[in-house]
Parts: sequence; structure tokens; C-alpha cells
Amino acid sequence: MKSQGISGTRLQLLHDVTGAFRPGVLTALVGVSGAGKTTLMDVLAGRKTGGYIEGMINISGYPKRQDTFARVSGYCEQNDIHSPHVTIYESLHYSARLRLDPAIKFDTQKVFLFALFALLFNGELLGCLI
Repeated sequence: MKSQGISGTRLQLLHDVTGAFRPGVLTALVGVSGAGKTTLMDVLAGRKTGGYIEGMINISGYPKRQDTFARVSGYCEQNDIHSPHVTIYESLHYSARLRLDPAIKFDTQKVFLFALFALLFNGELLGCLI
């Protein structure tokens, strides 16, 4: 950082960020390379493991609780690999099985995924290839 003219040992990537997302609407976060999109999403998703996270994160005006936020949001990381040979349902189900607590039964996962698809896509895209 110092070689690039930045003094100090910490670089602030995000400052005073606000946003609004409509419920039930798929939203894309876009911007130029280095704008902080991945950092923002990693912080919101609770996946940021390095550096310093300071300040308040509010969802609908209330302090963010990770367990609640994880239930009502989804985040496809930029380095997630998606096979063009599987359906959207198969890909999300595979991802769910890797990320969810192993105590959650297979049938429960399927019910949740079908409910999610009904909410987001009216079930129309279940069999579509990625």
C-alpha cells in the first residue's frame, strides 16, 4: 500500500454504504472492478474472515442478525462454479447440501427449495439448465 502512496497500515474499502432491496426481487450488484462489490457482499453474508469490520449493519432499520439474514438472502459468489449440464434446481440443491447443517434432512431441504422456487420463479425454471 505504501508503494502506491497510501499511508498507514489499513485501507478502508467501504464507507457510509446504504442500499435498498425489494422483497422477492432478484437484485444484481454491479460496478467497476475494485469498487468493493465482493467486499460488501462478503461482509453482509458474514463470509469476510480477514481485515477489520467496523460500524453498524442494519437491515430494515434493525441491527443485522446473521442467523436471520442468512434465511432471507442468497449470495452467489463470483468464484462459484456452475456446470452447464445441471439444472438450476440441481445446482442450488447441491449448494444447499454443502452449506446447510448436516442435521437438516434431505426431504426438508427439498421442501425448502421448492418453496423458494415457487416464491422467486413460480416454479417455471426448475428444470432449466444453467
